[in-house]
Amino acid sequence: MQKCGFDVVIVAGQSNAEGNGKKKDNKEFLSDKVFQIADKNHIGTRVCDDGKVVIDMVYPTEMSFEKACERQDSGGGKIADFSQTFAKCYMDNGLLAAGRKILIVKTAVGGTGFARKEWGVGSVLFERLNYMTDYALSLNKDNRVVAFLWHQGEHDAFENAGLSPEERYAFYYGRFTEQMRRVREKYGSNLPVVTGGFVDSWAELAENKAACDAVEKALKDACRDLRAAGFAESDGLLSNDDAFHTGDNVHFCADSVYELGKRYFAEYLKIVKNKVN
Repeated sequence: MQKCGFDVVIVAGQSNAEGNGKKKDNKEFLSDKVFQIADKNHIGTRVCDDGKVVIDMVYPTEMSFEKACERQDSGGGKIADFSQTFAKCYMDNGLLAAGRKILIVKTAVGGTGFARKEWGVGSVLFERLNYMTDYALSLNKDNRVVAFLWHQGEHDAFENAGLSPEERYAFYYGRFTEQMRRVREKYGSNLPVVTGGFVDSWAELAENKAACDAVEKALKDACRDLRAAGFAESDGLLSNDDAFHTGDNVHFCADSVYELGKRYFAEYLKIVKNKVN
């Protein structure tokens, strides 16, 4: 049992939420007031008899409670995500009460989405999210979930290639809103939800644009209809390829993912202020 209460921030989705931002150095924001919950079990994939690739997990899983930090790539270099930037903005704007700390629940998994039923009500990653969040809340009776940060959709923009933009929009809108209503049933009816846009240089490619536009519109409309939800625009943010010529045009580079974290917080702050007013 932790001695102090934590403001719990759930981070969910796929690789841009998990963190894949290439950076020039290994510097990162660290704080004695920001911690994280991560799943120590390896998450892999397996191929079914019908050729479908699915997430393979083992339960019960083991949780790690530690000071919040960025992931490392295979060479030991840090790769950036937006969660600690969000946490810093949360503290800098006076939202963390005296004597409390922040606990980030890191549930994002790269390359996942609704199309293969990895996310969505009843899915393996949604159940894992609940498992991890319940563990975070069990650490102290005064812990409370204060934000749900979602970045996902690239997966659902290219899976199910036969869908029209209208069908893709309807599919994503339905799955996402159902999932978020279930989250709020459990963790707070007015829990602030923030989502965000894709990397421009990938989403604006001719072969991606119609599908990406459909998914982003679904996210924006879902935020409007869910209320207490916001969409962080990604205009002008650079990919790893834009910044470092790596060939990776789907992931935000470190500087851009940090900026995205600030934009997520700006949307969050709008929600919080509207709730107060």
